[in-house]
Amino acid sequence: MSTGDEASVFARFHFRPHFLQHSGFRLVASNEDAPAMHLFPGSFAGQAAARDQAAVEESADATDNVYETDDLLNMYWGLHYPSSGTKEGVTPILDHNNSPLHGLRFPQRVAELLCSLEPVRTNNRALDVGCAVGGSSFELAKSFDHVEAFDFSNNFIDAAKRLQSGEHVTFRIPVEGVIYKEVSVAHEPGFDPSVMQKVNFFQGDACSLSDYVDNKESFESFDGVILANLLCRLPDPMACLNAMPKIVNEGGVVVMVTPFTWLEQYTPKSKWLGGFYDPVSQDPMYSKDRLKEVMEGLGFQKIHEEQMPLVIREHQRKYQYIISEATGWRKE
Repeated sequence: MSTGDEASVFARFHFRPHFLQHSGFRLVASNEDAPAMHLFPGSFAGQAAARDQAAVEESADATDNVYETDDLLNMYWGLHYPSSGTKEGVTPILDHNNSPLHGLRFPQRVAELLCSLEPVRTNNRALDVGCAVGGSSFELAKSFDHVEAFDFSNNFIDAAKRLQSGEHVTFRIPVEGVIYKEVSVAHEPGFDPSVMQKVNFFQGDACSLSDYVDNKESFESFDGVILANLLCRLPDPMACLNAMPKIVNEGGVVVMVTPFTWLEQYTPKSKWLGGFYDPVSQDPMYSKDRLKEVMEGLGFQKIHEEQMPLVIREHQRKYQYIISEATGWRKE
């Protein structure tokens, strides 16, 4: 192979722009998405893959996980158990005209929706994916013989287990600045504490559902599954969705509730189901359309859709008002 004019005056081949001076392969990972790699709308692959994998690994190694903080734990106690603070004189929403009380009991309403869709009862087991501190899990336990419930946050799972064990649990409700009120976690009036023993809490990863079916003892399959405000917080949503046919019994129902709030902080952009413009056609790609396509391809029929509001208190005078899309899917 020629090394160019400078190698020797006796070089047989002088440098030509069209000659390959070196042969081999180059592997390139771009810092930006490459439109040419979008083989069809909604599909992402190619040179962004290495970058995305690095982002997922970096996220997994991060020590500043907001879901492990006590501040967020306090916030989720209030979301899952809105009756908390009643005996201390603290209302879930500051009393005012037209207060959005319809946004309370979100975890309970998700569980109630699953039951209302009447999944075929094969083994009467339910799964709560991303259960947080267990409000929806305990509601499911009212209607199912057994509930498996897991969350990626150790802090949330430890808290749910403490409540399940009968421990008197308190948390702080922010009032203003650094002022707070300490209140006790309280179930809704008429709640039977014995149903809590039907729930098995464990720390887990929604992207590893397929592995749990194959390798986790007593995980088995389920008649009902709920994923509440989880899908757009997963590093790989398709890894979770692709496991649904393996874990849901025939005639069983999956309820997915999500605001489709995609953020690269949690999900690499190439893993988003929607929320972007197709790089070729420039058509908007919506998550609900892609979700329908995916679930139908996995053997599920859409049987329900509604808009489900929820309210999360940050402090006495500031709240998050979120409208998630709730859909029900029956396995055919």
